[in-house]
Amino acid sequence: MAKLTGAAKRKFLARMKKGRDAKSRKNKSKSVKKSRSKTTKSVKVKRKSSTRKPMARRKSSTRRSRARGKIGGILNNPTLKKVMIGMGAASLTGTVVGMVAPQFVPIAKPLSALAVGGPIGAVAAVLADGGLGAIGGIFGQPQQTQGGI
Repeated sequence: MAKLTGAAKRKFLARMKKGRDAKSRKNKSKSVKKSRSKTTKSVKVKRKSSTRKPMARRKSSTRRSRARGKIGGILNNPTLKKVMIGMGAASLTGTVVGMVAPQFVPIAKPLSALAVGGPIGAVAAVLADGGLGAIGGIFGQPQQTQGGI
């Protein structure tokens, strides 16, 4: 491109200035009046209550007989579940170990109850067998029997 001189140069520079000014005006933020958005008015809807018969039996989704509720409450108690499981395991172990090695029955029963029913089951099995005195038989202590003659 040839070098501009004189009037041609002035016209070219004027066009460049005009472009720069237009560009700078475009980036400037124009002040615009902020218009509030229209808010919709909420209308209250009147709810009509259904007429109820005063003597009508009311529905209940959790109704059941009292006898069923009591039995279910006992069987669903987690502590009693552990007691029952522990005592069942102890009696089964006592039967099996009694056939094989009867001298180990007093210690095998609480251990199996502990393994299956946890500490609660073990305590229940020991108490059902006659307390801590029943375990002493394995260590050579004679078992005390209650009774008369």
